[in-house]
Amino acid sequence: MQIIMTMQETELFQKILCYARKKRYELLLISFMVFIFGNTFSEHVHVAAIFNIYQNMIVGFIVFYYNKRLRIFILVVITCTVFLDLCQRELGITDIKSWLGILYLLFFFIVATDVFKEVLYAKRVSRSLLSAALCGFVLLCLIGTFVFYQIQIKEPNAFSNTGTGYEVMNNLNYFSFTTLLTIGYGDILPLSLLARRAVMLIGLAGHFYTVFVTSIIIGKYLSANNKKLRLSYQHEDH
Repeated sequence: MQIIMTMQETELFQKILCYARKKRYELLLISFMVFIFGNTFSEHVHVAAIFNIYQNMIVGFIVFYYNKRLRIFILVVITCTVFLDLCQRELGITDIKSWLGILYLLFFFIVATDVFKEVLYAKRVSRSLLSAALCGFVLLCLIGTFVFYQIQIKEPNAFSNTGTGYEVMNNLNYFSFTTLLTIGYGDILPLSLLARRAVMLIGLAGHFYTVFVTSIIIGKYLSANNKKLRLSYQHEDH
């Protein structure tokens, strides 16, 4: 009986992994939305922030489970993150924030490479491609967030109006999105030279990504339509 149950559980697990692999960019996009907006209405912002980053990494581990390189990398990142987070909370080591930020940067950067490959090599416009394209933009914003966070740790007055404690991360996340979306309210400003250069670099990357991805999607859509038209004309000729 136990063997049968184990086989059934294994089969169910494999089905879940296959579904996650097939819908990986849609699931990643949902996970990113939870990461960004999950602590909006929470009374315990720091607890929600920890949950958000871990659920994001766990979803990444599940959807990339069949990619051995990514699976091992994400598992190592999760293990190191848990260890550093425990050291920060139990031992009160504040310098660990910088190392945590670096781990988050590595995680988002590696996931972004897979997402960008999907956008570049997808054969047709689909829900998966559109989800991957949006994931790519969100990843750029999150990479910008943690780049700015690293700068703020090294230079505490690098940005204006970032607040204190967990407000810093939330405000820099907001600043990264408004920068890449070219909204620019001006309520948060880069003050140091390094911060300004980083904002310029992230802004350039965002503009390039938007133009590049838009042209790719339009090109794939037109190519698919032209192929359908050629097949239609060939069918009519016969």
